[in-house]
Amino acid sequence: MMTAKNNFIEFSRPFIEAAKNVFETMVFTKLDPQKPTIKQDNRSKGDVSAVLGLNGEVEKDGEKRPYRAMLVLSWPYDTYFKVASAMLMDTFTEYNDEIQDVGGEIANMIMGNAKRDLAGLGYSSNMAIPSMIEGSGHTIKYPDGTIVILIPINSAHGPMYMELCYSEA
Repeated sequence: MMTAKNNFIEFSRPFIEAAKNVFETMVFTKLDPQKPTIKQDNRSKGDVSAVLGLNGEVEKDGEKRPYRAMLVLSWPYDTYFKVASAMLMDTFTEYNDEIQDVGGEIANMIMGNAKRDLAGLGYSSNMAIPSMIEGSGHTIKYPDGTIVILIPINSAHGPMYMELCYSEA
């Protein structure tokens, strides 16, 4: 029988692949994911975060279980400005209304791509609307009882962070 922990590893792969694809096509840069670690606190590593919830059912060996998950993408300001500039083909050097939704749009695209792959692995998914959090040292509210995996990612635009949390009921 698959455990939630094994499912988590399987569940996280499509997000990393989707992020690579989205950044190559929309932001014109390659991503270099680093070694994942378990996150110990709820402070963001970046200054701008896109938070997107997901829930549904996972079916394994004829058994269905509900799951909850969350994708968080965080960028230091400098990286976020470069990503937004590349995506919108303009130059941004400060956080403003024009670029505040860029992170959410990227999260949506990554989730959309990952959802397709997850369906093939037995996951049905309902996506929430992404929310943006901005400010140095902000915190993120994770669903109770979830383990959070932090994946640092390097790119030509600078560092960013992907966080995934997952739990099965």
